[in-house]
Amino acid sequence: MWLNKIAFLMIAFVVGATFQAIGIPAGWLLGAIFTGIVYGLFVTSYSFNGWPFQVALILVGANIGVMMEPQLFLHLHQYILPLIVTLCITLLGGLLFGILLDRWTSLDRKTAFFCTVPGGASEVIALSSHYGADERIVASFHTARITMFVLLIPFGVGMVYGQGSSETFTTSASGLEVQHVLYFSVILILTMLLTKWLNFAGATLIYAIMIGFVASEFVFTFGALPSYIPGIGQVLIGAMVGIRFERSTLERLREIGIASAKILGLYMVMAICIAFIFYLFTPMSYLMSLLSTVPAGAPEMSSTALSLKMDPSLVASLHIIRMVVVLLVLPHFLKWMLKKS
Repeated sequence: MWLNKIAFLMIAFVVGATFQAIGIPAGWLLGAIFTGIVYGLFVTSYSFNGWPFQVALILVGANIGVMMEPQLFLHLHQYILPLIVTLCITLLGGLLFGILLDRWTSLDRKTAFFCTVPGGASEVIALSSHYGADERIVASFHTARITMFVLLIPFGVGMVYGQGSSETFTTSASGLEVQHVLYFSVILILTMLLTKWLNFAGATLIYAIMIGFVASEFVFTFGALPSYIPGIGQVLIGAMVGIRFERSTLERLREIGIASAKILGLYMVMAICIAFIFYLFTPMSYLMSLLSTVPAGAPEMSSTALSLKMDPSLVASLHIIRMVVVLLVLPHFLKWMLKKS
């Protein structure tokens, strides 16, 4: 089984490298996602839950940590209020979409609401089972939502923005050095130990970014990373997310019918509008605002920023804040929502 998984990841790496070489925006990420979707739909599906996905998160977090500047912490406060406002709009939008999905389909009301709650997919799926919703439908819907954003956002942003600025993200054509190996080994070991000691939603990515930042600022003195190293993390994230969109997911969405496509389309429209609101009240560009507010997950969107040579540390920081707020609010929001239903 593991030989087959390794072969799949190698194919995803080759396709990602090819996409990057021919100039497709976010080529590493999109090539891997494309490979994962094709594999999941037409070949077979693999599960990468547990430590394999943790390793992918650590690689992405370690790359972001290298790029993080101390000045980020001085300016982060100016984004908090706009982020909370847009998060409230996102939660209310999810409630509205749940009402629409309930009216347009034969799904029971609990399942319809859990399908459209814009929280972390794994947390929402786990809660849906606890509250008596059909977790298979909920899992399929959230998989489709994340896949849609992760597939369309990098391509759309890349077509408008291009490949970003070399000042934002520099890489080197040089080979792998001993310091690079030591740096990633230290972050891998420390992050795994910390996650085992104190685990919570998003812990792996948060630990990897912070340890990477401290290590690159005060311990290691290397310059730019080889250009293929960020690509490895993006390929792993893309392949592992893409392959979740398998045949059973597609079949369950077909059971819901055209309503699923309508709700996903409305989610995209809402994301575009919320990004515009965030853009109006912050010094961010619109496209950075889109990456920072779209409900598609911190690893996926920070990987997108990384692949487009935008600032992944700011994107990851805002998604982490958003994730913490959602985890605090979500149980109360769900109780209120189900009580109203």
